[in-house]
Amino acid sequence: MASQASLALPTRRFGRTELAMPVLSLGGMRFQQSWSDLEAEVITQEAQGTVQTTLHRAVELGFHHVETARHYGSSERQLGWALPHSPDPDRILQTKVPPRDDPAMFEAELELSLERLNVRRIELLAIHGINRLDHLEQTLRPGGCMEVVRRWQQEGRIDHVGFSTHAETSVIEAAINSDAFDYVNLHWYYIRQDNEPALVAAQRHDMGVFIISPTDKGGHLHTPSLLLKQLCAPLHPIVFNDLFCLRDPRVHTISV
Repeated sequence: MASQASLALPTRRFGRTELAMPVLSLGGMRFQQSWSDLEAEVITQEAQGTVQTTLHRAVELGFHHVETARHYGSSERQLGWALPHSPDPDRILQTKVPPRDDPAMFEAELELSLERLNVRRIELLAIHGINRLDHLEQTLRPGGCMEVVRRWQQEGRIDHVGFSTHAETSVIEAAINSDAFDYVNLHWYYIRQDNEPALVAAQRHDMGVFIISPTDKGGHLHTPSLLLKQLCAPLHPIVFNDLFCLRDPRVHTISV
């Protein structure tokens, strides 16, 4: 029988991953202690308390998807400490590792990510920041980073692979059309709909779609102007933009 928390957020099928993805995801970038990958002894009890409280409340509300990245400072380490204290049998854990010209360096970063998160397996790995065609080439060329990922998948340490991007739409489309990825993390909001062709391509390839940074990159909606508040009334600008994104069935989840 499902718990009350698991009913708190509706889910959508996350493309061909077949994961039941909550429509809201907990992004780990903004509530770590530092943008530096701090040594354990430098992290304060207060900062760790913030991470733990945030994660605990998210679990209560059904935020089963938690995502972070190798280069989100102390986020991976702090989440790794916090996750066992807020267990969630439906948790979908994602981290992101950037492509490297040397796949051995990519694998070393991948190893460090799982070590920081204190897990042996993650449901989702994103190649972090495929922002240029050379990043895509580093990932997909023979002997490249994707060969490392496929080996880890065979070993049962990664379930699904996607990519995150701040690229021009043409680069995003090229990555999607490679059919190498199960999902994509990208920008698409009310004020920025230029990635519409990428959504079309992602749907064609049955990929999961995760809208990243809808509040900040979607127009600094956490600090809206009076005019923006008036234009979005009676909704808060954050709510207006979130609902705009989620009213599109091609979108499966957005970050909070």
